[in-house]
Amino acid sequence: MKTALVIGGGISGTTAAYYLAQKNWKVTLIEKEPFLGGGFKTFFYGGHPYTLGPRPLVSRNEEKTHVFEFVDSLVPLRKIPHKMLSFVERDGAFYSYPVHEEDIAKMPDAVQIRKELRNVHKRPLKEPKNFEEFWQQCLGSTLYDKFIDRYSRKMWQIKSNTQMKEFKWSPKGAALKKGPREVNCLMGYPSAYDGYEAYFKNCTRRVTVLLNAAPRKIDLKKRRVRVKDRWLQADIIVNSISLDDCMDHRFGELPYIGRDFMKMVLPVGQVFPKNVQYIYYPNDEEFLRVVEYKKLTHYRSPTTLLVMEIPSKNGKLYPLPFPKPKALAKKYMDALPKDVYTLGRLGTYTYNIDMEGIILQARELMEKL
Repeated sequence: MKTALVIGGGISGTTAAYYLAQKNWKVTLIEKEPFLGGGFKTFFYGGHPYTLGPRPLVSRNEEKTHVFEFVDSLVPLRKIPHKMLSFVERDGAFYSYPVHEEDIAKMPDAVQIRKELRNVHKRPLKEPKNFEEFWQQCLGSTLYDKFIDRYSRKMWQIKSNTQMKEFKWSPKGAALKKGPREVNCLMGYPSAYDGYEAYFKNCTRRVTVLLNAAPRKIDLKKRRVRVKDRWLQADIIVNSISLDDCMDHRFGELPYIGRDFMKMVLPVGQVFPKNVQYIYYPNDEEFLRVVEYKKLTHYRSPTTLLVMEIPSKNGKLYPLPFPKPKALAKKYMDALPKDVYTLGRLGTYTYNIDMEGIILQARELMEKL
């Protein structure tokens, strides 16, 4: 029987372990924490379930990928409508996020915005050099300033968005949204009180799981990992932890942005409007967004939990989409020995990937094997 070591027990590691076990590999999964799930692990505050950052499953092409169907087979999901708002302090108003064409009429500077959009549409698009240039070409200066500029600089802790060269993606799916305000995709969240716990359990049902097992040494060339006082060896290694941690920081440290999460329980049944889970704050406040978790979990309570997210150095959550760290990550990727594979947000140093993308990565890996 072929053997595999999986390093890291988040969504990436547990999903890869599941597919390997389905192909009759003998799989050992190593996780440094006393639990599986990583950022998808459900915690509780005042009885309310929450995760470190909202973790809905978003399937953008379900007829082709069947990702929603796959996850639902391991942890029952409920479909949820999804709507986001943004509070623009200078207008003293909440608008759809991303900005919706219909909201422009409500803005005090609507005339200027429409003039800028007409000019944008008249000019042929040139190849943008950076994130700022891309968004100004899409939205004009005023909408860029209202919704994108300060939010992005807060998110990445930078002085100027010209530092970012990765830009051909939208924070939430569109530059200027038209038509239905709800996100045009299939979105779901576990029905169970403990969130994705059944997913991790079912993914690792045929897997040897070692918790509290931080690797003391990882020898990729020999495909072995030292855990506590013994070496574990296998035919292949599948990595889902940060590339620099996996490779003993041989080329230097990869930078990340983390989060501080401020939790508050309020004495009301709900705060946000119907179907709204997130509110974004693209102004001068320190925090980025506030999440009302009951809108995802459907937890029943006369109180509600809000969680405020503040960018920090706390945790390796978001790889930086800047040229220098991405080049360093590529150097690590290129140095991976034969029979060592890596996936997930940390394992590939990719910011713009979610649960659906991770599952598709794991499937692609299985096809290679």
